[in-house]
Amino acid sequence: MNGKKIMFLMVISLMLLSLVMPVSAASINNKNAFKLEATSLDGMEKPAIDITLGNKLPLNGYFTRNVTVGDETRTVKIYVAPETTVRDYFTVIAAPDGMTTEEFLHKSGWLDIADKKSEGLFILEPGVNGWGSAEEELAYINEAVKVLKDTKYYNTFGVFYLAGYGDGGTALQAWAMQNPLFVISSVFVETEDLDAEFIQKTGEKTFAENREISYSEVPVPTWLVNDNPSAVENLVEYWKGANDTVASGEKGSTEGLMGSTVYIQKEDSDRIVTSYSDVRSKVAVLDQGGNGVYKTGFTKKIYNFLSYYTRYDNTTVNGNVLGVRPDYEKMGVEIKEMQLDGYTREYLVYVPDSAPEENIPVVFVLAGNTQTARVFFDASHWWEVADKHGFMLVMPSEQYNSSTDVTWNVNYAPNKQNDFVFLEEIVKQIDKDYNIDPGKRYLTGQSLGSMFTNYASAVMPEYFTAFGSTSGPLLRPVEGKNDKVPFYLLFGEYDIWSWDHTIKGQTNTTVKLDRNELGELSDAIVTTKDRYTTYTWYDNNETPMYKYTQTKDRAHNFIVSEVWELWENWFSHWEMDEEGNRHYTE
Repeated sequence: MNGKKIMFLMVISLMLLSLVMPVSAASINNKNAFKLEATSLDGMEKPAIDITLGNKLPLNGYFTRNVTVGDETRTVKIYVAPETTVRDYFTVIAAPDGMTTEEFLHKSGWLDIADKKSEGLFILEPGVNGWGSAEEELAYINEAVKVLKDTKYYNTFGVFYLAGYGDGGTALQAWAMQNPLFVISSVFVETEDLDAEFIQKTGEKTFAENREISYSEVPVPTWLVNDNPSAVENLVEYWKGANDTVASGEKGSTEGLMGSTVYIQKEDSDRIVTSYSDVRSKVAVLDQGGNGVYKTGFTKKIYNFLSYYTRYDNTTVNGNVLGVRPDYEKMGVEIKEMQLDGYTREYLVYVPDSAPEENIPVVFVLAGNTQTARVFFDASHWWEVADKHGFMLVMPSEQYNSSTDVTWNVNYAPNKQNDFVFLEEIVKQIDKDYNIDPGKRYLTGQSLGSMFTNYASAVMPEYFTAFGSTSGPLLRPVEGKNDKVPFYLLFGEYDIWSWDHTIKGQTNTTVKLDRNELGELSDAIVTTKDRYTTYTWYDNNETPMYKYTQTKDRAHNFIVSEVWELWENWFSHWEMDEEGNRHYTE
């Protein structure tokens, strides 16, 4: 065969190969690449569970879905990067008028960022005649967010980053004001001001669970970019008030904001959303516009601002917490996989620099139902406690309940993996891989993870020195061993189950004292501090073997201060010797 024929066949082969290669940001951003086309998810069957994926979403790529508003059908676009996991971060983007969504994604570099971070994008699109007024577009955005929260094909963190451009960004900002508990942080580029009356009425609304807190008192880190900052003067003042910032900003005071004027949250701010984590919110204003704000370099600045933060609990302002998002790469967080009976299981390991080189204490942390280890690592702030006190964190992750959500199998369902076996295998693997102190292993969890912790105290008590958990009772009788074990349980005033442990119900059943021979419920020593009322039962040696805390104003989700409480006033006091005897020290 001559050289020309060989070359011709090679070219044909490459052309055929290009037709079946998966879409990626790299190919999209190649000027010579084929046109980016979205696959419709409407009517598509929900993917089946694939137990080899660990915690990853079953579909990735570029998609479209219809959004019905009255008699009108609009669309949204979704981009799910390769390796995006269940309950991962999504950025909600309001695309600008004047270019197609695909042109915007190509020009701005948002797809590259999503690929690099393995996250999702949810793109709001203008109608046929462009974006309407903010009040007109709110109906579309509200319906679109319902699509975003649908877990049939993907599943989000539950709170979102916002990046709004032009008139669509103006509408998205109005939505942010009306839904502050769902917004981690936001950037608005070349938007218009909102009506002063709309701003006032929205800001004055109060939360049903706490009438003393208004919408305008929820800190949402916000960066406004506009070549005429006076055009968004009302918005700047609103967000300064919401974030409880200092009156005067400092130009160029924050790295990465390109000389913006930055207003930092007051050091003595009493905003409930920032009172339980080491974070100060901010409002930034940048005098800039034009083509530069749509380029990749500027988009990276936007993402860096947004992703500095994380937020947890969109159900109630009493538990909503703004915090610093941990940077896994800089911190050295290890995301590990374990192959177990055909399942790929994931778990996170974090050893802070403050931990000793040997005999490292370890806290094993079990997330609540539907939450991966990554979600709970970011949301719980256990890593901040570990940094300060020098212990190791291990967070096992749940298994698929469907292809897009996860759960613990604590009831021995035959169609799922036994999670007690999984936890035991992780403990053994950690013992092999790290120089830990087996006398300082502790187990904690939230909600279903708390139930798991309660059950594990009977199924495998020998592995852990002490147990402590939040908002998860026993829903079935404990089966297993009856060793005396120290346990600490915390419940919220508005929890799913009653926080009154003295009345008949699941909480009362869980606060069982007979296992540790602690007498009657009335024998507790009761103390009250801040939001906590704590009941403590002591054995005959004056050792506190069971604690139960009622947290005022809290709903089902824990609050960050409870994490500190579990370590500083419980786990850190317990140690187990080689014979399996547990010792408590003040």
